[in-house]
Amino acid sequence: MPIFTPLQIGKLVDLAKQNRIAPIYLFIGPLEISLEKAKLIYKILLEKGASLEIYDLREKEQKRDFQQTKGYQEGLFGSRKLYLLIGAEDLSPAKSEEILKSLKKGASVFSWFILAERFDENHPLYKFASEKGAIIPLGLKKKEDLLEGELITRLKQFNLTLDKRTADLFIDLVGKDFYHFLQELDKLILYCLEDGVITQEKLMEIVVPLEEQALYLIGELLFTRGPERTGSFVQHLLDLKKEPTEILGYLYRFFKKLALLEDLLKDHPELEREENYAQFMKLWQELKEDTLRELPKLLTESHPYAIFTAKRYLKRIKNIDRIFELFLQAEIELKVTFREPKRVLQDLIFHLWREIQKGTQQTQSYPQTQRKVIGSPP
Repeated sequence: MPIFTPLQIGKLVDLAKQNRIAPIYLFIGPLEISLEKAKLIYKILLEKGASLEIYDLREKEQKRDFQQTKGYQEGLFGSRKLYLLIGAEDLSPAKSEEILKSLKKGASVFSWFILAERFDENHPLYKFASEKGAIIPLGLKKKEDLLEGELITRLKQFNLTLDKRTADLFIDLVGKDFYHFLQELDKLILYCLEDGVITQEKLMEIVVPLEEQALYLIGELLFTRGPERTGSFVQHLLDLKKEPTEILGYLYRFFKKLALLEDLLKDHPELEREENYAQFMKLWQELKEDTLRELPKLLTESHPYAIFTAKRYLKRIKNIDRIFELFLQAEIELKVTFREPKRVLQDLIFHLWREIQKGTQQTQSYPQTQRKVIGSPP
């Protein structure tokens, strides 16, 4: 098997379905893209009864475990055994030799998926892959070019088309995070599936930019998936060493944006009543361009779709002032009494959820007095 370009991954998948399986697949380039591409192949093999072991060599414990592994065993009842190595740039010569021995002795029962952002062409595993395996270079182009290629490939699968300017706009909006790119692309495909074509207008209606998604993700989870899923996500952020005050700040700004929007809608009920996004976006743009009205920056810097969806969340809040009292209490617990951050955030999420549950799905009337937001951004 020779070198395969990103657009030729489908050929490797088809070969795997036909039981033409390489003993080694070497992916070179951005790890998040490499992992998604590798998954397309090894999930076919798992469906055929193979077993999989994963080692992320960027993690100290997993790297240690892999270094201590001696010999590689075939799967039960002679099934194929798959090894997935993530972050394999610095494989030691000794481990590389062990892998080569397993490949040479058990090419029919082993397959190695080796993922690295860079890999020396003189490396023994590279040479073996060039002769008897498959090399998939994903880092020879700019990230934007890789995303554009992925965009074209996915759209072809659904018989969807778009022009170059629309493709560029999509990539500009979603940024370079591959998982966010896939999430927004899947959403866009479903939205435009019946039309057969993706226009800039449709794109702007549905796609949420990466920065906006990062700000809204925690708040949206609370409204759409409930406190348990939100709590799990917050715990994940803490595990990633995100500062508790930063997480608190994300949530604070989410609800502050809702408060600012509520005050704005009382002056512009036409925005609150508009249920058609295209018309809402037109009204919103006219309001932003009105030189006689200065809108809060937190609203103007938001994507119109985020503002449009935020109206739904407002209908589920009965007393938004109480929301900010909860934030003030959480800030005091973090910064003054030094309570355990995990407990502070868990309790905050629980109490926010209770306030949301007290709300009503019916359209609220908006008070005529301006609200003072209690507390300061963490």
